[in-house]
Amino acid sequence: MPTVIFALLTVFAIGVAIYFWRGQQTAVVQLAAAQARVSRAEQTFEAGNAAIDSIVSNLASSLGNPGGIQARDMTAILAHVESVIDTLATEPESYPEVRRNWAAMYVQLSAPYVALGDTKLAVASARKGTDIFRALAAAEPNNDEMQSDVGLSLEKLAEALRASGEKSGALAADRESLDIARTLSAKEPGNRQFRTDVVLALWRLASAGDDPRARLTEALKILNNMKLAAMLLPAQEMWIEAIAGELSKL
Repeated sequence: MPTVIFALLTVFAIGVAIYFWRGQQTAVVQLAAAQARVSRAEQTFEAGNAAIDSIVSNLASSLGNPGGIQARDMTAILAHVESVIDTLATEPESYPEVRRNWAAMYVQLSAPYVALGDTKLAVASARKGTDIFRALAAAEPNNDEMQSDVGLSLEKLAEALRASGEKSGALAADRESLDIARTLSAKEPGNRQFRTDVVLALWRLASAGDDPRARLTEALKILNNMKLAAMLLPAQEMWIEAIAGELSKL
C-alpha cells in the first residue's frame, strides 16, 4: 500500500478515537486507549458509529481510484470529514473531546499534504488544527494536556512551514512549542512526557540551526539528569548518545 494512503488511513482511523502522536507511547497502549475512547464515544453519541462508518465509506470510495490519491482528492475527503465532525461537535456532551479529535486530524493531515507536494494545504491544515487546540487550551487554562496539545501541534505546523520555505515562521512555531514544553515541565517536573517534550523541542531547534550548541547542550543535560532519576525509557536513553554525537561535530 502506498505510504500516503497508509498514512491517510492511519490518520482517520485514530483521529476519530483519540489525539495520538506522542512517539514515546507503545503501540499496545495506543490501541487500548483508542478502544477506550471509541467505547466512550459510542456511549455518548448515538450518531458516533454512523459518523465513523460515513468516514470509512468515503475513504474507501476515494482511495479506490487505481490511479492513486491526489491533493484534490484529499481536499474532498477532508471536506467530508469536516462536515461529519461538525455534526458531532454540535452535540452538547463531550464537545471539547470531539473538537480535540477534529483538531488532531487537521494537524496530522499536514504530513500527507507535504508528501504530495502541496505545502500550502499542509500549512493551512496544520494551522487550522493548531487554532482549534489554542481555543480549547484557552477554555481550560489549568488543563496541562490541553496546553501540551498546542505545543505538539506547533511542532507539526513548523514542519509544514519549513517545507513551504517559510523558515522564519517555522522557527517561531518551534520556539513557541519549546516555551510551552518548558512551562509544563517546570510545573510538573516528575512528568516524563513533559520533560522529554522539552528535549525534543530543543533538538528540533538545533537541527534547524537555531543556536545548535546551546540547544543540544541543554537537551543532553536534561536527559542525563532524567537518566540518573531513572525516568527514561530504554529508547530514550539512546538519545543521549545521538545528541552527544551531534555535539561532537559542532
